[in-house]
Amino acid sequence: MAPRLLSRACFFILILSPAVLLTPDPGYPATAGEVLKKIQHLPPAQRKVALEEGARKEGQVVFYTSISLSDYPKIMAAFEQAYPFIKTNAYRSTPSGIFRRVDTEARAGRYAVDVVGSASVEMWQLKQRQLSTSYLSPERKAFPSASYDPEGYWAAFEVTPIVVAFNTKWVPLEEVPRSYEDLLNPKWKGKMSLGTDEYAWFHVMLDRMGKEKGLEYMKALSRQQLHMPGSSSVMRVQLLLAGESAIALAARGRRVTEFKEKKAPIDFRILDPYPAEPDLVALMHRSPNPHAAILFFDWFLSEEGQTKISDLVGRISIRNGIKHKPRIQELFQKDFVFVTPSSIGPNLKEVMELFHQIFGLHRSK
Repeated sequence: MAPRLLSRACFFILILSPAVLLTPDPGYPATAGEVLKKIQHLPPAQRKVALEEGARKEGQVVFYTSISLSDYPKIMAAFEQAYPFIKTNAYRSTPSGIFRRVDTEARAGRYAVDVVGSASVEMWQLKQRQLSTSYLSPERKAFPSASYDPEGYWAAFEVTPIVVAFNTKWVPLEEVPRSYEDLLNPKWKGKMSLGTDEYAWFHVMLDRMGKEKGLEYMKALSRQQLHMPGSSSVMRVQLLLAGESAIALAARGRRVTEFKEKKAPIDFRILDPYPAEPDLVALMHRSPNPHAAILFFDWFLSEEGQTKISDLVGRISIRNGIKHKPRIQELFQKDFVFVTPSSIGPNLKEVMELFHQIFGLHRSK
């Protein structure tokens, strides 16, 4: 057959045989959603066996996380101990850095990550870009309903309570503020600090107070001449201990209790509302190792996983029944108001602009 006729024949074969074009590569792994459909009606024991069989063939799970460099290796080692046939690979960055990497890889047609563990805004972005998939882990039943997405696009595996910390040398117990309104007392003028990017705290306050009333309150608070030395909550607590301020607003409860346990001159109060920033996990739609990814996700939220997270790295679990150290247990005096991806995600730009405007943090153009 002449080359031109051969070329034409090949063309018509392709046109008339769409299966040649549409049949997926048999070597390409099933999506996480496809695996979930296959196991969704299996009894728990059979479900576990099916996932473990698939995970043995995959051999690894890839986790992108913003958990600290000192903490995440311990968590990954604990998972490998539970599932020695699954090798863990992790990439660590800031929350925004994690999203950029996942998004960049996806745009290039490269899908390397199985599970992402990061902050609320990034969870929202992953969902909006259709990079994560819906998964309602059976383990979620042991968690507060507000800590996971009802559609299954994220689930909290730990929480950072936000408290009001004070220097016990400078604030007598009888004068400790009992409400956010008490912070407007003239005696605290020039004696309080706030971070330069406390958007989550700010968002919860506006949401619970009502936007109009909340903005009025924030404007009044800004007239208290707040010290705003930077974004680090740890640094502000250290400055508090050094006597640079008497009160630290939006302090991270876990760090405050650590200093308190070491007999530093610090204590805290839980005011209403009681914001809490969760760290969350999401299952990726194009997970290259979907069976191992689902096992890892479930383990992260399981009693075993949550106990390891609490015991090994001192993180604050919100799973029912997990025992914490006494100093951590102090942070459970009231119910948390979770900063959810669906609440702050679509409103972040406005929240940031209002925060900068009210507290005089306009950036030069």
